[in-house]
Amino acid sequence: MTHPLRSPPAAAPESQRPVPALPGVDALQLLFESIPQLIWVTRADGHPEYYNARWYAYTGLTPEQSLGAGWRLAFHPDDLEVAGRRWADSLRTGEPYEVEYRCRRHDGVWRWHLGRAHPVRDDSGRIVKWFGTCTDIEEQKRAAESLRVLAEAGALLSSSSLDYEATLAALTRLVVPSLADWCAIEIAYEDGSTRQVSVAHVDPEKVRYAEELRVRYPPRHEDPSGVLSVIRTGTPMVLNDVPDALLVAGARDAEHLRILRQLGLRSAMMVPLTARGRTIGALSLVHAESGRRFAQADLLLATQLAERAAVALDNARLIKDARRMELRFRSLVTASTQAVWVTRPDGDIEEDSPSWRAFTGRTYAQWRGLEWLSAVHPEDRDRAARSWFAAVEQRRPYDTEYRLSRPDGHYTPVRVRAVPVLNPDGGVREWVGTTTDISAQRQVEDAARRLEREAAARRLEALRAEVSLALAREDALPEILQDCADALVTHLEAQTARLWLYSRDSHTLELAGNAGPTAPPRDKWMRVRVDGPSMVSEVARLRTQLRVDDLTHDTRVLDRAWLEEAGVRAFSGMPLMVRGQLVGVLGVYCREPLGEDAAAALAAVSDAIAQGVERRRAEEGSQQRAQELARSNEELQQFAYVASHDLQEPLRMVASYTQLLGRRYKGKLDADADEFIHYAVDGVNRMQRLIQDLLTYSRVGTQGRGIRPCDAGRALERATANLQAAIQETHASVEHGPLPAVLADETQLTQLFQNLVGNALKFHGAAPPRVRVRAEPRGEEVRFTVRDWGIGIAPEYFERIFVIFQRLHGKAEYPGTGIGLAICKKIVERHGGRIGVESQPGEGTAFWFTLPAAPSHPES
Repeated sequence: MTHPLRSPPAAAPESQRPVPALPGVDALQLLFESIPQLIWVTRADGHPEYYNARWYAYTGLTPEQSLGAGWRLAFHPDDLEVAGRRWADSLRTGEPYEVEYRCRRHDGVWRWHLGRAHPVRDDSGRIVKWFGTCTDIEEQKRAAESLRVLAEAGALLSSSSLDYEATLAALTRLVVPSLADWCAIEIAYEDGSTRQVSVAHVDPEKVRYAEELRVRYPPRHEDPSGVLSVIRTGTPMVLNDVPDALLVAGARDAEHLRILRQLGLRSAMMVPLTARGRTIGALSLVHAESGRRFAQADLLLATQLAERAAVALDNARLIKDARRMELRFRSLVTASTQAVWVTRPDGDIEEDSPSWRAFTGRTYAQWRGLEWLSAVHPEDRDRAARSWFAAVEQRRPYDTEYRLSRPDGHYTPVRVRAVPVLNPDGGVREWVGTTTDISAQRQVEDAARRLEREAAARRLEALRAEVSLALAREDALPEILQDCADALVTHLEAQTARLWLYSRDSHTLELAGNAGPTAPPRDKWMRVRVDGPSMVSEVARLRTQLRVDDLTHDTRVLDRAWLEEAGVRAFSGMPLMVRGQLVGVLGVYCREPLGEDAAAALAAVSDAIAQGVERRRAEEGSQQRAQELARSNEELQQFAYVASHDLQEPLRMVASYTQLLGRRYKGKLDADADEFIHYAVDGVNRMQRLIQDLLTYSRVGTQGRGIRPCDAGRALERATANLQAAIQETHASVEHGPLPAVLADETQLTQLFQNLVGNALKFHGAAPPRVRVRAEPRGEEVRFTVRDWGIGIAPEYFERIFVIFQRLHGKAEYPGTGIGLAICKKIVERHGGRIGVESQPGEGTAFWFTLPAAPSHPES
């Protein structure tokens, strides 16, 4: 049993026998046996009286094994104490019982369940029984755990140090055991080699065992599957089951096969780590002793984890590369030969400088005096001269950059520095200077800026992806917007991000998202008036973006103390707009102003959030309207059924007496009296037919039988048999070819054919009616066509004829209630099909409808 019943006390032998039936409550037992939950019933003292068949099928226990405390065989040992204590409390207090625990399935897999029980009391309030249910909540548990792990992984990877191996090791430990029994990360290097940087399992001994196994049997590049194949192809691999044949195929020798079997591998999944279009590693997840298996749905979570790990790994490598380039540049500057030169105190060149001449390829005549300016780029020459003369005049160090001609005629950026050498009396004796080639530095700076731009672009792309992921979830709107605010803080390096939604009724902004290390409490500025003095109010009022790069003296700041404490200096506000209407306002507070790329990304994200908010509101409104419509339809159907049923009895009485009047007094009164009696009898008969059709219409969705494979040909034969009198009376012919089996309620399918064929017999024109029924398989459905050559229907009436009580002809011309085709439409829609008509006046009519095809193999 999946609830902690106390062991039964000593009793008569019959109380120890399994009681598979619920005595005296046949209807209730039938209900218990028909629902998918595990159902159990105990006496007032907790002794089990009944388990439904689902309990035995799920746990694999027999009725004898379930006696007394036998339920413990299906109950996880770690959950017994808490569940048992709660059950004892419920038995003592009479309060409803509720607990979560793990239940063993018949195949040995443990799955989380929610156990609930309510007492049944007699008229005096005394508990006579306990009715309980066990509901499988494994998927909800796993979904919640997946979101938690994904959030923690994002926080871990976004705040990690440059020691990416330690970060990836922490990630593998985070994943185990909630998402997998084993987790490993393999990274690839530029030379094509790979290395496993981390492997995790709850048992440290098994981790060491796996590391030794990796050293002893490393993966091979020629293997058609496995982690190296995933890295090579960039394609994820999901093994829902790891059969023994796969282990045999992958084993190197008998010892390797023995170890693989001993690990008990049940299911595996490998996902590539991809960044900037390159596969830089792989994430491996394995289920073993837990008995769990991966499904294709688990691939989305693993892919998201892999994307975050790849970004963290790639960023760390980029930063290390940048630092290595910087160190290389410094070494290059130190080792390179600089041009060193000396001038007189007045700044004129007199002393030769072989290094400068070698650097520029100029002669001494082109160097001395002020001739050196001729080697400076024409665009830089005036600036270089003015700054040099100013330094000489003011006797201050000279430091400038310009482009200098090289021996081959091209110009190189150089940095020129000079300092005055002073005499003891403070006068300038000479100037000593150096000219340094900084082209390598410029290249490094350009590369660093490029790397910084790429890293910023990745952060902004991650921001867009994370916001899109949040908006795609089915959570409540405040939770979604809180996740969006968290993403803005993380990827824009903001101090605070806040999201307000606009309330048209109160003309205020109401806080929905609040994130950041220095974010104020949620109750602060929770509601902001649109006509208020703040910057957020201005954004909402003007419906335009507002950027303030320096808030120091801005009069619109409401709390300057918070601004100084948080270190906030810049503000970016974006209106959330949809089709020109204000949805809300997004505010981002940063230490430094956002760059142009970040501002553009913020605008795009704001638009996505606005669209997402509006879409979610529309979805919620649609769901509410759908629920209201469904409830209204149900009430209308119930009303139609009740009203029609209640009208039957008085109409029977009216019909009986009017028919009696007709028989008794026909011919004994005047002609008007006979005509009046005829009208009364005819009206009653038409009302009875109308009520019967209305009852049939209301019962389509409420009293239909189960949908199962049935023979459409047999249903048509039953329909034509019901119409035999009309067929003989009109001298009609009904043709049909082979009709396949479909998934349908056979009674309603018969009624569907009867109504459509009956229509063809009724609206036949001058010639005897001819009806042809055909069926055409189309994939997973069958399209039926009922064709006649009668009077036809004008195209403008195609929609109207399927509406209840809609008629195209008078009752005298063609009798009927106007409900038949409405019944047909309702029957087809109940089966998930479609119905329509093709016709032209005078050319006949073809009604078509689709039904699901029956499976080719009944066991499927």
